[in-house]
Amino acid sequence: MIRINLLPQDEAPSQRTFNLPKVGSVVPLVAVIAVVAGLALAFTYQSRRIADLGTAIAGEEAEARRLAPEIAKVQSLNRERDEVNRRLDVITQLDRDRYFRVHLLDELNRALPQHMWLTVLEEQGNNRFAVEGVTFSNFLVSDILQNLSRSPYITSVDLVVAEKGLINDVPVVKFKATATATRQPAGGTGAATADGTPIAAADAAISGS
Repeated sequence: MIRINLLPQDEAPSQRTFNLPKVGSVVPLVAVIAVVAGLALAFTYQSRRIADLGTAIAGEEAEARRLAPEIAKVQSLNRERDEVNRRLDVITQLDRDRYFRVHLLDELNRALPQHMWLTVLEEQGNNRFAVEGVTFSNFLVSDILQNLSRSPYITSVDLVVAEKGLINDVPVVKFKATATATRQPAGGTGAATADGTPIAAADAAISGS
């Protein structure tokens, strides 16, 4: 059957066509949308995280302000405790030095031979000390040096000078010696003083006097 279109050209129905976009042109758009969505999610998460941290920090600061008086009190007590400990250490050291000096003087007295007199006892630092005295013979000077060397509390005995002199027209020998004072460990080691007295017994006698 033959159909004849009698309608004017302008009124004739037109056929419409739809062109689907190509896949290659859609992929970049999808990727951009995915990136933007990811950034938005990350921003939202970080914003929430920052808000939570801010709330936590505010709570900690409030707790710190609440505990500030107690913290200050504890710090003050710690300072007082440290000061008391420091003073106790000083007292202990002074007490230890006092007994040690008394014992050192006792050692010097035991080491003195007859007819010898000490005129000077001087501390020189680093446990070194110097003694000066007079006697009538170089042999007596040698005796005191040997006696001091035998003491467990005295080491490094050195003669500095020994020279002849006069005191009231009497010939004498003036001398000077140096030595190092040595502390013994607590409890003693079984050593003895210059006259044979055990160290532990000597320390006990001095502490109890």
